[in-house]
Amino acid sequence: MGKLLQITLFLILTSSSLFAQSKLNFPAKDLQMISQRYTGNSSNWPLVVEMAEHDANKNTFILSSPNILQLQNFSSFSTLVVDQKGRIGQLINSGATVFAADEYALVNDHLQNYNKAVNTGDIEAAISYAENLKESVARMKEILEKNRVVDIQAQLSKKKGQVDKRAGLLGGWENAWVGDLFKQSDGIRTLFKSFATLSFTDGSDIQINPNTVAVIRKSRIDKLTNATDNEITLENGELLAKLSAAGKNRSQYILNAGPSRSELKTQNFYAEATGEEMAKLSNYEGEVVVNSNNITLTIRENEGTIVEDGKDPIQPVQLLPAPVLNWASTDTVINKDQLLFSYQVIDRAVSYRIQYSSSSKFDGDVTEIITDNSSVSFDDLPMGMTYARVQATDQLGLRGPYSKVARIIRTEDNKPPLIYIDDSINNILLAVSHEYTLKGLTEPDATLMINSKQVPVRSSGRFSHLISGVTGETELQINSKDLSGNQTNLRFTIVRLTENLLFNFNLRTSSALTTERINAGKIMISATAYPGLKVNISNEQQNRSISTDSQGRWGISTTLIPGDLTIYFEDLNTGQIYFSKSYIVEGEQ
Repeated sequence: MGKLLQITLFLILTSSSLFAQSKLNFPAKDLQMISQRYTGNSSNWPLVVEMAEHDANKNTFILSSPNILQLQNFSSFSTLVVDQKGRIGQLINSGATVFAADEYALVNDHLQNYNKAVNTGDIEAAISYAENLKESVARMKEILEKNRVVDIQAQLSKKKGQVDKRAGLLGGWENAWVGDLFKQSDGIRTLFKSFATLSFTDGSDIQINPNTVAVIRKSRIDKLTNATDNEITLENGELLAKLSAAGKNRSQYILNAGPSRSELKTQNFYAEATGEEMAKLSNYEGEVVVNSNNITLTIRENEGTIVEDGKDPIQPVQLLPAPVLNWASTDTVINKDQLLFSYQVIDRAVSYRIQYSSSSKFDGDVTEIITDNSSVSFDDLPMGMTYARVQATDQLGLRGPYSKVARIIRTEDNKPPLIYIDDSINNILLAVSHEYTLKGLTEPDATLMINSKQVPVRSSGRFSHLISGVTGETELQINSKDLSGNQTNLRFTIVRLTENLLFNFNLRTSSALTTERINAGKIMISATAYPGLKVNISNEQQNRSISTDSQGRWGISTTLIPGDLTIYFEDLNTGQIYFSKSYIVEGEQ
């Protein structure tokens, strides 16, 4: 009884001491910083807003000691979610979207519910979804490892409208559902205003346009090398092959269209077939080897050809260039549901094909307009982000490459202005010199302040501002205020990357900054840099890469073989190479 009394007194005294601590009072502009400090992630700021008392007159917030403790307790769950996102990315690269599709969908649901709970300030629900996420990811990994032995390569990952599936060459057509798997000899059919996307395990997609029939003739995988061997026949209609880097460089993709057989070594290829009589082929990257009527030719980047049954294919034709938009920028913010989309006239263009969609990949919800004019009106644009592009078609019917994708942001006047900063990850911007040009997008009529200095905003909403004296970590305070008085405050950090910072790790027992030679054998390299970087390691014929996580951490295990070793860092957003170092790997003693 005495011991119980002591424990009770201790808890009372501890609680009294905790609640006696002073409250934390901070301005609204520090919300993300406070969130980073107490929850481990600045994006958790809605939880802080929900818990804190808000003084509207001073625009400040007050957190009590219990609030702070609860936020600190939540930080472990926030870290758990970040770690699970890293695992999810690895599992996706291993084929989870195909071999564990249901589990992958459940994992996505948990992530979306977690984000929704955070955004609405529901900390208890967020914790519950974080715990469920960990269990679901473990289950996804289990099912993935079990199902990878199944000889199925393609999955219907997206569809719009009526899409049908045929099992084998003799099966009947029946309704296809997202998640359906396609194996050798299975067919897919889209009807009027229907779209479908077939996804392959190497990350490649085949986007199938309306009124199209295609058949998977062959789909195999080498389990040792993970190289795939795929053959697809376009019986009628149109499709766009979007091969991944692995699909282009390591796998084999054969496309039969009309009387032609094409071997794809490209990441962007369009084919249109009219039965077995004729096909129009356009290549936008890499090269494609086309065989028809016992004639073989190669169409390279931005070239096309036409093949007809019984005739030699025409020699490669240079495609029309991509139209240039008549905007100062590819981004614009509007407050109405209509927009005049215009572009410069292309010489020898017969028509223009304009697409706009809620998807940046234009692989589902697509509205398409064909016109011979140099502008078209978009009506009934939805709230939020819409993506638009245009391509020109020549007199042969060959389609040129698409223009740059325009991002159209529709907002309401009673909301704070949006601010988008280019090339940022987790509010971090990467630089390699003492100057950095900050680029972004806000409302065209907004007053933009960067570190208390007004920055001009173009009529498209785009802005550009040169920042000098970048050393170490340079903090930026960005404020955008619209004509109605609504304003948005963001905080960013410019990190100046240096060789000393990035190569601050050891190779064996020597520092990566000083050593030039290293012994062969198994090695583990890990370090902390910044989010948004990809670490590339090349050792003779071995190429490995890993991306830093949201905290900038990375690590990789590999076995070095005698020869050259190169390590370099790459920007995930821009592809810019920052620093590279070479070493000599010597045979083990």
